[in-house]
Parts: sequence; C-alpha cells; structure tokens
Amino acid sequence: MSDTQEIIEIKFADHRGYVPIGSSVIREDALAKVTGQAEYSGDISRPGMLHGKVLMSPFPHALVKHIDTSKAARMQGVHAVLTAKDIPGENVFGIAIADQQVLADKKVRFVGEPVALVAAEDPFIAAEAVRSIKVEYEPLQGVFDPLAGIKEDAPRVQEQGNILLHTKVRKGDYLKGFADADVVVENVYRTHGQDHVPLEPEGGIAWIENDGVLTIYSSSQYVFRDRKQVARVLNLPVNRVRSVNTTVGGGFGRKDDVTVEILVSLLASATLKPVRLVYNRHESMMTQTHRHPTITRVRTGATKEGKLTSMEGVVYGDTGPYSSLGIFVIKKMALHLGGPYYFPNYKCDSISVYTNNPIAGAFRGFGIFQSAIVHEQQMDELAAKLGIDPLEFRLKNCLREGLSFSTGQVMNEACGIAATLERLKEYMAEHSLRFSRNMEVV
Repeated sequence: MSDTQEIIEIKFADHRGYVPIGSSVIREDALAKVTGQAEYSGDISRPGMLHGKVLMSPFPHALVKHIDTSKAARMQGVHAVLTAKDIPGENVFGIAIADQQVLADKKVRFVGEPVALVAAEDPFIAAEAVRSIKVEYEPLQGVFDPLAGIKEDAPRVQEQGNILLHTKVRKGDYLKGFADADVVVENVYRTHGQDHVPLEPEGGIAWIENDGVLTIYSSSQYVFRDRKQVARVLNLPVNRVRSVNTTVGGGFGRKDDVTVEILVSLLASATLKPVRLVYNRHESMMTQTHRHPTITRVRTGATKEGKLTSMEGVVYGDTGPYSSLGIFVIKKMALHLGGPYYFPNYKCDSISVYTNNPIAGAFRGFGIFQSAIVHEQQMDELAAKLGIDPLEFRLKNCLREGLSFSTGQVMNEACGIAATLERLKEYMAEHSLRFSRNMEVV
C-alpha cells in the first residue's frame, strides 16, 4: 500500500467508526493541499483572462479633488479603468452596516482605500497603468486614537460621528458591590491590532456567462452574503450573481468580509471578459480587516474571603473607518469582560469608535481574547493581594450551574468551567507544578 493510499484509508476509517474524539483526525482538505491538487483562487484562469489591479490611497484621511485616468486608459493592453463614477449601482457595502465605499468618491478614510481599478492583458501593464493615474488629494486631520475620536471637536471620520455603537450591560448594584469589597484592583489595559496573515492572500476571478449571469470564484468564508453585496453594487438581481467558494488558504474571520469579489465583478462587467485579481501581501495587509485594538479601564472588587463582589469597566474599541463586524466584536466585550466568573454586581460599557487606522473586523475569538487579557489579569492581581492561590481563587468564583452571567442569564446546563479548573488542578499536582508569586507556572 502506498503512503497516499494509507492516508486515505485512515481518513475513511475515522469517519466510518466515528472515532474523532480523542484521536488524531486527518483534515478533509489535507491530502489535496499537501499534494498540490487544491485549486486556490489565484490558480484559476479562463481564456482571454485579464488581470486586475487597484490604485490605493496613500493618505489616511483626505478629500479626493480630482482623478485623471486618461494616460492609463490610453495604454496598450489596458481594457478598463474604473472610478466611483463608473459604478452602476450603489457605491457602498458592509457585512453588518453598509458604510464602506467600494471606490473612494469624495474622501478617503484609510491608507490603502481603493480609489480606481484597472484591467489589463498583463499584470505588469496593469501595475504600470495604476501608477500612471493621477489623483489630487487634500489631506485632512485624521483620528488615530479612539479616546481622541470620541471628543466633540475630533475630526469626523464618518459624517454622522465617530461613535459606531455604545453598548451598556448592567446587573445588580455595582456601587454597593464595591462598598462590600475588602480589596479593589483597578487597571487600564491596551491590546494591539493584529493581522490574520492567511498564507493565501485575498483573490478572485469573475466573468459573465453566455446567459448573462455574473460568476465569481473567490477565497471566501461567506459566498451567499458576498453575492448580495455584489448585486447591490452592480445593480443586478441577486439571482443573476453566482458566487463559488474556492479552496481557502486560511481565513480566521478575515475572509468573512467581501475582499475582491466586488472589484473583479466591476471589471468583468465593464470589459465583458474574465478578470482575476489577487492581492500581494502588502496590499492584503493594507486593505483587509484586522483584530480590534482596544483600551479598557476596569476595576474589580472582592472580599477578604476571596469572593468577587463587583466589576466596573469601559472598553474603547478601534474599528477603523468602517464598521465591518466591529459593531458586534466590541459589543461582545461589554458582555464578556467579566469572563467565566460570577459577579453579583456588574457594570460595563463598550464603545466602538471610527478612526483612520486600518479596518478592524472578525478575528477568531471575536472580542473574547481582548476581554480574557483583562479579566484573567484582574483575577491574578486580586488573588495575589488576598494571598490566595490563583487557581483556588478562580474555583471560588467561576460560573456554575444556577449562577448568572453578566447579562443575568442563569447557567442551566453545560457549565463545565469548574470541572475544567479541577482537571487543571489535578494535572498540576500530577506534574508537581505550582504558581510562583508572580503567577508564572513553575
């Protein structure tokens, strides 16, 4: 039996016997990927295919005064040069709120915002054409910190204001909870942004079928949502758009948003030829979503016996110039700032703020990672002040069945936090591990 056949046999045996739990299961797409058989969006080609390229803004915040595409349009091998005025439908998209422009019209709001598109017979011609487009900008003062962005005199990233969403969570009497506390820990935490860096950068190809249906193949996490957004921008009925998911070389939430689907569709519609567009790493990191940077002020109280009494916090999330999924990511932080611990009294606000920084959106964890940094550090500091083992402190205060979450929801079932901590306690004992005074495991 060959190595490849053995791998296939093992995979099928796992599925027939339903034994994935506790065993090493081979990924469904592993064989195709390691043997090079997997077809990614950048691998797909069609006869007569053109290559797309995007002109991106060099400014984080500026007015667009004039765009001259005449030189690019005259270049041999260039089939289309598009700006916002060439969009047949609405120049707007967004996964949660339609607040992001496809191509900058009167203003750019971040470095890398698409301003113009080119389709050419060769990728080098497309790149040269993009460089020949002349744009007159009038730079504006930008907003690069969410705390500065909420001030009344701050420059407006979006016309309606810089606060996207303010979420409030209240439970019990947080002031009484602090009055009952023997020790209070108060801190300010800052978490940085993070790029997903999927091995496969964003890419796609689109063409018009003989029956007039627009077909898109792209590296996407949500093709049904993509086709709706494409249809709105191209002014097409949704049933005239066909969106197909290719092999995805890493997403992690990054490809939940529209990436290049609208752009290749516009170029394919304008040229009536297949057009492929694949970002390089620099373009990917400039234009696509990232993990939300946050600033959190929090205070947490506990009794000398080691029982939590109250938490108060406020989170400022930097969502960049457009919403993406920032309306939900930062909202979740207001709910989860207390983590898997029982607080009889709880008050938390989370504020998602528009800035001129890179767009922030979905990233594995969805705001919970940022929250975990806060509540776990608070637990460690409280335990240290009270002289209680940090693991025992968590066991005293973790959510259990019958206790309520920050929103007041009672844990009725499947609340395995205590069991998990107990197993961790056993593991540490079995391996002679303990926490040092600075909360490191030794």
